[in-house]
Amino acid sequence: MIKEISVEEAIKMLKGDENVILLDVRTQQEYYTEHVKGSKWIPLDQVSYRLQELDKKKAIFACFCRTGHRSFKACEFLKENGFEELHNVKGGIEAWKQAGYETVKNSMEEYQGSFASVNSGVN
Repeated sequence: MIKEISVEEAIKMLKGDENVILLDVRTQQEYYTEHVKGSKWIPLDQVSYRLQELDKKKAIFACFCRTGHRSFKACEFLKENGFEELHNVKGGIEAWKQAGYETVKNSMEEYQGSFASVNSGVN
């Protein structure tokens, strides 16, 4: 089942469980322009051949894109391929920013650390 969650619910999940992965399925240009620190970036058109990068037994996936449409498609694809704990973040990065949470701008940095310390506060 794919559960639609708010940004606030995603933040709680990310802070409460180190096995949660925030999967960003936007394009390279979108990710470079602005992304959430600690997110795993796999563009939607690459998800099908990069499944081995995602551990379906260990992680709960909170997927997001710009507004939530592409990420829902990613969740559907992951579900069809045996992933169980899937959550689509309603409103995507736009809702994230509206809620006042930080983003990294103009960077392709790959941060793989714990998400718990990344967004401990709002701007």
